[in-house]
Amino acid sequence: MLKEAHFTPEKMLSLLGVGAGSLAPFALIPGPKERSEMLRKSLTDPKKTFSFLDYEMHTGSFNGKQLLVGNGGRYSADTAITTELLCSGGVETLIRVGSCGSLQKKIKIGDLVIATGAVRGDGASPYYVPKNYSTVSHPDVVKALMDAAKSLKIRAHTGMVFTTDALFQETPEFLQELDQQGIAAIDMVTSAFLTIAQVRGKRAAAILVVSDECLNGKIGFRHPRFLKAEQKMGDVALKAIHLLR
Repeated sequence: MLKEAHFTPEKMLSLLGVGAGSLAPFALIPGPKERSEMLRKSLTDPKKTFSFLDYEMHTGSFNGKQLLVGNGGRYSADTAITTELLCSGGVETLIRVGSCGSLQKKIKIGDLVIATGAVRGDGASPYYVPKNYSTVSHPDVVKALMDAAKSLKIRAHTGMVFTTDALFQETPEFLQELDQQGIAAIDMVTSAFLTIAQVRGKRAAAILVVSDECLNGKIGFRHPRFLKAEQKMGDVALKAIHLLR
């Protein structure tokens, strides 16, 4: 019989002064604070909802909907913590607004990838589900992101994302293997984010801007196309929130 962990998300939220079910129903969750601040500028009357360590969550309104925006982690372990808190706090629909490396030659730096699901190479999700668990994005959220990108005439691909915890173990042979499996991109967050949301019964998906072309070794975090695409990705995510019910 499963026993309650000694420290639950509900207990942590209580310590942070957040009541169960009190958070906004929609959330946009980037990794870095800078991207969170960019998204927060689109909110009407944003207010800090809670913070801990380096994580800050703000809530405001967007086109009449209550929307939470906050930096939710750059890696699987911290993402698992923030995702648990948001799910326990009452968020029902979560969109990760992240970055990735492409694993297909047609996907270039500055393109967007909408994750239809994730292959779990991270270290957090095995604590929640068995190896054969299928981690998928919620179809309603994927559709909203696809429709948003189309309406804004922004180039976006769809596909599976592989999540790893070991950046410097991404050998050419390993990347080629993932490419042959038809996986679109690789990152360090999405599988933990989607798995926990799925286990907790929430709607979730991820939209990612391509920072690197892994198959040919192109690194583009400082490329003007990547920096411009970050704003476009935010526009798509916000439009998707507008489309969702």
